[in-house]
Amino acid sequence: MAGSTSAKASNWLWAWSNSNLPGELLSDAKLVRSFGEKNSIDELTQAYVTDADNDLEALGWELTGAMARICDALGAYRSPRGEGGALYLIFKSFSWAI
Repeated sequence: MAGSTSAKASNWLWAWSNSNLPGELLSDAKLVRSFGEKNSIDELTQAYVTDADNDLEALGWELTGAMARICDALGAYRSPRGEGGALYLIFKSFSWAI
């Protein structure tokens, strides 16, 4: 899990800072925070990132893309949420169900 956007708050919340998410799903998000700390990238170390350009979808994809790159992901997915934001996920492996 990468994080989520909120239309109401007009921001991004990193998965590593979301207390509602199970800890076993946050190792990659925590890796991104560590990368941000090591390289002084504020957007990767702050729990909330504000939407300065008023484009939540672009913000969500930008930060999810950074996570995908850092974590060697194969892809990403955006799931809409009822309040106008979205949940962003990365994929690190694929397997087919028959």
